[in-house]
Amino acid sequence: MNHKEFFLRAGGNRSKRPLVLLTLFASAWQAHAAGGHHAVDDAAILEPGQCQVETWRDRETGGAGSLFHVGPACRIGAFEAGLNLDRTRTAGADTTTVAGPQIKWAQPLGERFSVGAVVSTTWQDRSPAHVGSTLVVPLTWRPGETVLVHLDAGRDFRRHDADSNRAGAALEWTPLSAWSFVAERFRESRTDHWRAGARWALTPSLNVDLSRARGLGDSAPAWWTLGTSWAFHR
Repeated sequence: MNHKEFFLRAGGNRSKRPLVLLTLFASAWQAHAAGGHHAVDDAAILEPGQCQVETWRDRETGGAGSLFHVGPACRIGAFEAGLNLDRTRTAGADTTTVAGPQIKWAQPLGERFSVGAVVSTTWQDRSPAHVGSTLVVPLTWRPGETVLVHLDAGRDFRRHDADSNRAGAALEWTPLSAWSFVAERFRESRTDHWRAGARWALTPSLNVDLSRARGLGDSAPAWWTLGTSWAFHR
């Protein structure tokens, strides 16, 4: 919600950090499937009859802000329908809640490629209530048995601000059945970022994710994310 996001451009002026954090948190309106909390989505959806609950917590280095996310989703026909719920807190104890639905579709293009589309919209518990909507088109390529490449292109349609493009590329490597690693470079809220993380499959249906991300630039903030993902059949 994703949003999908985090502590993006708040590094320059500490006095403006709470407002910037809340504004950028509110732009995270999609649940990211490639790695739970990862920014670059994949062109895949849940299996028929399957549901999933993702949770994660972001915390900026230095304790300037945090985010807690809950994202339930289920496969309904040819689509994956989900709900993104985020609670953010800044260093000054200011909090806000962001929520909204998301619809995702994906289609294989042969054995190695797949394409999809993700549409979401978001509201917050302060004025203006409606934050905006997002459209993302993910493409996934499988060059080998243990490697996936994800490419995203999309646009944020903000209700009370200028629209902006978003894009990203991610490399996902699974050397062992219980371990996978993701490295990504992405652009959101007019700012570039990188992230690296690992995922541990405790069971076939329960995963734990840990990553570190940072905005590009000397004064850009960095943050850690710890998340879980639980898939089940309804």
